[in-house]
Amino acid sequence: MKTVYIPAGETVKYESLATENLVVDGCLKVVYGVKARTISGKGVISAGTVYADDISIGEIEAAAVVCVRAAAKRIDAPEVYASETLAVSCFLSAAYVETGKLTVALSDVDEAKADEIIHLPRVHTSLLAMLVVSFFRSLRARFFGKPAEKEILDADFEPFYKQAEKVKTTKDNKTEEETDEELNRIVWLFKLSREAGYTLRLIPGTPEENAPVFDFAAETIVQKAA
Repeated sequence: MKTVYIPAGETVKYESLATENLVVDGCLKVVYGVKARTISGKGVISAGTVYADDISIGEIEAAAVVCVRAAAKRIDAPEVYASETLAVSCFLSAAYVETGKLTVALSDVDEAKADEIIHLPRVHTSLLAMLVVSFFRSLRARFFGKPAEKEILDADFEPFYKQAEKVKTTKDNKTEEETDEELNRIVWLFKLSREAGYTLRLIPGTPEENAPVFDFAAETIVQKAA
């Protein structure tokens, strides 16, 4: 069937429904899933899952709604996926919503993933008024919205790369101190002499050739003439 029409005041039940165009002015109840290219009307749809490209309906109650664009007065579904736009003029109830642009008046949503979210006042109850207001608010936010500041004003802060350079310099200085071979040699001689019972003494102005010499055979220090 290319088109299925549910008149106002009637309730129609299906186990599953697949059609090209679905117009619901009454009440449609489907046990499993509804698949259509377009869904429109002022009625109510109650189904397991709803798949469509374009949806413009009064109310949807389903386990999941998957579409490209959707506009409804009320939507009650644990999961709602609209790749482009999702607009709900009265109330949206969902655990997870993912869409490009979300326009909503009242909502009870646990998690929403959207590029743009517009909250409308509750006076705009009709779908047409909601879409018009949403369009102009989106334009205003796009052209007159204040961009975020790139830097924090009136605050003491330091860029991360400078902090990294400081840490690197501190580590390099520490490494140089640890690898000072001359200092390590003096410290090692001091510790070795103290363990052997000797004391290192610095004699100022003593020529190198007249410096005392340690006689290892006799284990004595031989003083040379100045």
